[in-house]
Amino acid sequence: MLSIAEMVLQARQLFGLPSFREIALIASWCIWTHGNSIIFDGASISIERWKCSFKDEIGLVLHRAKPSLKQELDPWICNLTF
Repeated sequence: MLSIAEMVLQARQLFGLPSFREIALIASWCIWTHGNSIIFDGASISIERWKCSFKDEIGLVLHRAKPSLKQELDPWICNLTF
């Protein structure tokens, strides 16, 4: 069985883009804020709401990102199928 650190390293290798850390942080942030809305605002659990939040947050990051990061992430974002 892999440790958490080994799982993260394996996921980073399989992801194949240097921006893995940024995407993992944004996904984690969206999970955190969705959890807060469930606890504090009485929202219901919704993967669709999380997906929408994730796409919105990625878009905000791209507005202030270096051109090299934009170039790297644009095709990845366009291919999101969820």
